[in-house]
Amino acid sequence: MPEMPEVEQVRKTLAPHIEGKKITSVEVYLDRLIKHPTKEKFVEGLVGKTIHKVGRKGKYLVLQTDENQRLIVHLRMTGALIAQKSELEPPAYAKIKFTLTDGVTMWFTDIRTFGTLYLVTNDDAYIEGYETLGPEPLSEGFTAEYLAPLAAKSRKPVKTFILDQRVIAGLGNIYADECLALSGILPMRLANTLSQEEVVELCKAINAVIAQGIKNRGTTFRDYKDGEGNKGDNQNHLLVYGRKGEPCKKCGAVLVGTKIGGRGTVYCEHCQK
Repeated sequence: MPEMPEVEQVRKTLAPHIEGKKITSVEVYLDRLIKHPTKEKFVEGLVGKTIHKVGRKGKYLVLQTDENQRLIVHLRMTGALIAQKSELEPPAYAKIKFTLTDGVTMWFTDIRTFGTLYLVTNDDAYIEGYETLGPEPLSEGFTAEYLAPLAAKSRKPVKTFILDQRVIAGLGNIYADECLALSGILPMRLANTLSQEEVVELCKAINAVIAQGIKNRGTTFRDYKDGEGNKGDNQNHLLVYGRKGEPCKKCGAVLVGTKIGGRGTVYCEHCQK
């Protein structure tokens, strides 16, 4: 699933192509992707509107189409928003077509069709998961002072704790493994066993791996593409994720794999305590 760096890269690459463009038509080829309102009202509500700004909140893309209207898109596992010249062939797995002015078409593509789209007008919908997002890495609200008391109350494994979007918005499985490796913390440790110093190091590591992911245009293993249809490069810079059985880049020990909360997890038994 695209995480904060991937969705931020989509936002950055999509914005120059679609901001200021008017939506002239919308064609929906798979109705169930539209979660609010109905497909008919979704189309009617967007046609004639201008995309004023492409924003992001956690793992959600937020397209401002009116003062009181937002198109909120959750890419989930394999969704993508891609802008291209209208005369080009549709990309593979195209599910929704947004025709814009100035010869631009924005496509929502989705291989596994788990993506979701919401057109929210005058706050007429409550999107579960979106409304309760915690602060995200690299923001003013994400500090050790914020995280420490929450960790102290949690008896969950630290990996499960930091994956809770109510605690930290935008962090997913890839970057959770990476920040725990960078901070030297075992992913199965209970969150309430972390010292203040370890929470500080964990916050630093989370910010560092997210910043690296953004700098490297996201992580692509199979399906992720940005708003221009390009892949990321961060997969070439990972410490542990996807490297089970390979040597640790710090100490050379063989990396171990396990499952925590149903999530595949890779770590170093020697470097992480």
